[in-house]
Amino acid sequence: MSNPPDLPRPPLDADLLPGRTVDLERVDPARHGPGLWRAIGRDPALWEYIPPGPFDDEAAFTAWLSSRAATAGQTLYAIIDKQGGGRSEAGLFLLLQINPEMGTAEMGLVYGPALSRRIGGTEGVALLAGYVLGTSGYRRLEWRCGPDNLASVRAAGRYGFTFEGTHRQTMWHKGRNWDTEYHAILDREWPPIAARFRAWLAPENFDDRGQQIRPLGEI
Repeated sequence: MSNPPDLPRPPLDADLLPGRTVDLERVDPARHGPGLWRAIGRDPALWEYIPPGPFDDEAAFTAWLSSRAATAGQTLYAIIDKQGGGRSEAGLFLLLQINPEMGTAEMGLVYGPALSRRIGGTEGVALLAGYVLGTSGYRRLEWRCGPDNLASVRAAGRYGFTFEGTHRQTMWHKGRNWDTEYHAILDREWPPIAARFRAWLAPENFDDRGQQIRPLGEI
């Protein structure tokens, strides 16, 4: 019989998760909304596999962002790109279905071009997963996506999430059936995954042009 877990866990409501190339700032729609609109809100292609979008205009995007930021059981983080000496919104993380009583949560994300295939995209996942599974001691972090969203499926595997199965016809949305794949990292799986992230993110793993020397999948 397993030892009982230490429950409940604390709420996931930190204001800032600092990193080397990105910071995660808890979303303030008035402060982050314009930058997030420029980075992710106005590109319909980024929302093809994400239920809320696309958005008709900045006002519609800001209204959605404000509503989600105020919803119980969720915490939104603006991904702030610090590379090049500036600070600009580059993407969005959503912690969803936060359940401190059971120590479980789900993460979602929307990346703009500044994060796609860049160091900051991977560091952001490491920061958020480390906050949930490490600092806050949650037992399970989920990643859900449609099986036709191949980029998300590949990313889940690259980041260390284990594929657990597919729930069929979970939604009818945007004129089609949506199936949902479940991927997850458990608390006991996090320490070696965290070590992989640290090794990949180490400055010595990048050359003078910022190109990786060893891919994450090889570590």
